[in-house]
Amino acid sequence: MKTSTKVTIGLSVAAIAGIATAAVVSEKVVKKVHSMSNRRKVKRFVDDKFNGNETLLGFVDNLEDKDIDSFMKVAKKVNVGREQIAEYGHNVKDATGNVKDKITNFVESKF
Repeated sequence: MKTSTKVTIGLSVAAIAGIATAAVVSEKVVKKVHSMSNRRKVKRFVDDKFNGNETLLGFVDNLEDKDIDSFMKVAKKVNVGREQIAEYGHNVKDATGNVKDKITNFVESKF
């Protein structure tokens, strides 16, 4: 085998290993940045809703990333529920107004 062929094969193997390493490292970096972002959001929530309670902030610092992710999922579900309740409230208000108008029209037409 020629030396140039050996060098080409060696460089190809090194390039493939480099690409695989970069893919693994970039995935870990993305996960780490995502978890840091979520942790910061939870800390902001604690700071806002519990007036920066140091005990709770310390508790957030000690939570694992999977616990923070679970908290974020619950927070999203609560937010969706809150939006649905607001929508139902508007629907009830509109329906109440419609019933009131119909009753008023019915009573006025009878008298």
